[in-house]
Amino acid sequence: MQTQSDAAPVGQETDVVVVGAGHNGLTAACYLARAGLRVQVVEASPTVGGMTSTNEILPSAPGHLFNEGAIQLTGIFRTSGIAEDLELERHGLRQIPCDPAHVQLAPDGSSFAVWKDAARSADELRRFSRQDAQAWLDLSNALEPAMKAVVSYMRSHPTRPFSFDMLKGALGAARHPRKLWSLRHMLGASQSEFLSETFETELPKGALSAMAAFYQMRFDTTAWALIYLGVVQRIPNAMPVGGTGALPAALHRCLESHGGQVRTAAAVEEILLQGNRAVGVRLAGGETIRATRGVLTSCNPVITLNRLLPEGTLPEPLATRARDIPIRKTHATSLKLNVACKGQLRMKRHEQWRGNDLDLRKHLVGWHTLAEQDAAWDAVTRDDWPDTIPNNCSIVPTAVDPTQAPEGRDNLWLWSGVVPVEPRVPWEEVRQRVGDAVVKDCNQYYEGLEELEIDRKVLCGPDIEERFNAPAGNVYHVDPLISRFGPMRPAEGLGAYRTPVEGLYLSGAGTHPTGGVCGLPGKLSAETLLRDEKSGGATENGRLTTGRCGLTTGR
Repeated sequence: MQTQSDAAPVGQETDVVVVGAGHNGLTAACYLARAGLRVQVVEASPTVGGMTSTNEILPSAPGHLFNEGAIQLTGIFRTSGIAEDLELERHGLRQIPCDPAHVQLAPDGSSFAVWKDAARSADELRRFSRQDAQAWLDLSNALEPAMKAVVSYMRSHPTRPFSFDMLKGALGAARHPRKLWSLRHMLGASQSEFLSETFETELPKGALSAMAAFYQMRFDTTAWALIYLGVVQRIPNAMPVGGTGALPAALHRCLESHGGQVRTAAAVEEILLQGNRAVGVRLAGGETIRATRGVLTSCNPVITLNRLLPEGTLPEPLATRARDIPIRKTHATSLKLNVACKGQLRMKRHEQWRGNDLDLRKHLVGWHTLAEQDAAWDAVTRDDWPDTIPNNCSIVPTAVDPTQAPEGRDNLWLWSGVVPVEPRVPWEEVRQRVGDAVVKDCNQYYEGLEELEIDRKVLCGPDIEERFNAPAGNVYHVDPLISRFGPMRPAEGLGAYRTPVEGLYLSGAGTHPTGGVCGLPGKLSAETLLRDEKSGGATENGRLTTGRCGLTTGR
């Protein structure tokens, strides 16, 4: 094992170093600081927030604030207890619930909204098909009893999920065996197969293919992703006032109120070891920060395990598993579009068809059909650029929160998860063409976009990797495969937050329960570290395996 170099410049000493000031790293830091530990967060970027950052990114459009990565707080965050535990409202976080969760648009002006109330969605579908309305209710009713157990598990430690809430959820689900049995086909079917045989009209098929776009849609076992419908029908997502950056800003204030600190522009170069224990980090400039209690990383686990740890640290076969953590196996990465507008966009044609007061600009919308999504995935798995880049979701954030742009102006935010991660034709050669095509496509639904555009920023995998230190531009950190959830996330033997290196803990989107803005990886990893502190050492499956190694607290 390599150990800390005595020649390295010595910085401060703290109890815990947290690597990464995204929302998960800050969440973990807040829980640790609230428990009385001295916490130092180090962040490579010049600002906090990571993929939840909200910043001015277009010099030609001053005053336009863009959500650089994520756009909404997930319902899982809103049921996690984090906002209540950390009193984030007191620290400035305000949330606007999102219902409907998604609106699927059609070229003829019609649309279909996915409401929290499944009956309300079914009422909309009856305008197109009574059969589809009933199929929507059947699917929603089948998912509902399972959601209590699923959400409870997501809030729990992946290898110790048993709790009163989990038992209550499991018992509740068990009271509906017929509903659960009806989901058996969804767990093994392909997404395209399941949607095609469940619905006869295009709008519900397009909506669900856009909302749960994770993998090639014709592969078996991809329909499981439709469980996302059950989640949003249980707890709506929310828009933070001030953009997604309002969440890390509130967490930062919370952390400082408990004595914790954040250093930005401080990239970690190496995790320092003494024997088999993490004792600190070395920054890119050579400075070291000692950690008497441990190091918790919220960056991609591929980076932690394969770049920051000295070579040879992990025992086989864990070293092999760490190298094989999937970040490119879906063949896909993300495309992100930000457009600053000199006026306000309109969606009058679709709003007039609906005939109600729903402002479509305020909600996530999509318009590509199941067939278009399917064809795009086929192209991506061949490493080709799709003829049409599917819009998985887009929104006008300034319609929800006008403070994100100068008065009377709008921003457009769009995300697609169906572009090739290793394309035959490099991104730089198609950047302008793809950006133009996506904007032209959007102009059919966001009226006046092309005329109102001031400037835009189009990001794809290489840009996302550079901006967020996210290998392959993977916004999930680990490919969202069914085999990479729970204790298998990010890999077998590495899915319980702690690692074989004493005092080194994994967090972030690459750990249980998932990516997205949910905060639970941060909360659960911090609780794991604190539990180990209380028990006197790390545990595996509840059994004490190591001691404290004679560490002092420095207090």
